[in-house]
Parts: sequence; structure tokens; C-alpha cells
Amino acid sequence: MLLQTVRYLLLATFLGPILVTSDGIESYENYYNEIHVDDEQAEAKTRNALTSPLQRWPGNKVYYRISTDYSEQEVANVRTAMSSFGEHTCVQFEEIEGSPPAGRRYVSFKKSPNMCGTRVGYQPLSFGPHEVLLNERCLTMPAVIQHESLHLLGLFHEQSRPDRDEYVKIDYDNIPRKYWSQFMAMDQTTTFNVPYDYESVMHYSKNAFAKDPSKPTIRALIDGKAVEREMGQVRGPSEGDWTKIRLMYKC
Repeated sequence: MLLQTVRYLLLATFLGPILVTSDGIESYENYYNEIHVDDEQAEAKTRNALTSPLQRWPGNKVYYRISTDYSEQEVANVRTAMSSFGEHTCVQFEEIEGSPPAGRRYVSFKKSPNMCGTRVGYQPLSFGPHEVLLNERCLTMPAVIQHESLHLLGLFHEQSRPDRDEYVKIDYDNIPRKYWSQFMAMDQTTTFNVPYDYESVMHYSKNAFAKDPSKPTIRALIDGKAVEREMGQVRGPSEGDWTKIRLMYKC
């Protein structure tokens, strides 16, 4: 595990903003099907939560700066999303205008024409700010900003938990081949023993990446039977999401 973590951190230092290691660790996500990635980038796999303390933000504090390209409402939405972490966890997001304290990395919220994404977890060997890219649609929803912020704190998608096959069934026939990796379950990660959460803001919707949006790509398993139900949402982090952050950061 330590060797894998060090390898990930070294690759994160030297590769570009869309990072996919040979282990398949995804650093930028395709959100709301708005990002068209090529086949190599689509080989990214997601996990549920990083386990290494090296990839947690030091001192449970994250300094952030908001792009001057954001409108007043977009700035307000980011601030609303960031303040929620201090209300529900011991992680504090502090906005800065000048330079962060010496030796501290900071998060830079930037506007993107079509992309919503960020690197997953703290990157201690990287230089420069930790960028969060948000397009205009994502900036209208504080829950989506919270989703990306949970990524930068160290969470991956709920349906990628190592135990997910006990709770969901994936219909790969309704998913383009280049997006199959978005639905792979990953081991060597932790769920913090938090129950599987269909209501997690980190869970894909039932028809995410569907060839035919009228049919689900993810079905819930209830008593061993695959059934269609709503999952994922954009109201904000669930109690399970907050619990994972509290456990990860030892709140």
C-alpha cells in the first residue's frame, strides 16, 4: 500500500492536469456527461476513499482562492458550499486573496468552458495550486461544488466501493465501452465501515453515461434482486458523506 501511494504521488507530481496512472487512478472526473474524454483517459477507475494520511490536507484546513472570472452569484455559491464543511466536519475552508501561509498549498477555483473536476486528495509532491475546474452549469449548484470538494478531500465515487457488488448491479450493455471504467469497483481502499449510501452526493444517478437514458445503467440490489430506484442527488452531501470526512480527518 505504501509503495502504491508513493507511486501515485510521484505520478501526480509530473503528469498533466488530467491524470490517469497505469493503476487506473482517476484524478479528473467526467461529470454530467459533459466532458468528452478519449479512450485512454476513459480507462480511469474510481475508488471510494484514499487511505494514506499523506493525501489528507494538513491541519484539517484548506485555503482557497476564487477566480475573478466568476460572477457574484457563482462566488456566493462557492462560499456557501465551502462553509458547509465547517458546519458538518472539523475541516475548515478559508478563503484567501493574497498568498497562503508559507509552505501551504491552496485550492484554486477556476472556470472551465466544459469541465467539472479536480484531483483526488492532497498532493504533497505537486507544485502550484490544487485546481478545481467548474463550468457554468456546475457553478449553479452548490451540491456539485461540494461533490468536487469531497473529491479534493479524498473521496471517490460511492458506486466504486470495493463492496458495491453487494448493493448495485451495473448494466454494461447500456454504457459505451470507453466509460466502463467509470463503474469499476476498486479494492485496497476504505469505506470507513460506513453503510452503502444510495443517497450520497458522490453516487452516480441511475442512468449515468447511458446509451439509452430511458434505461438505467445502475440498479439497486434488494434481497439479491436488481430493482430500479433513484440514486445519487444534487441536494448536498448525505450524512454518510459527512461521516466519511469526519472519520478520514479524525474529527
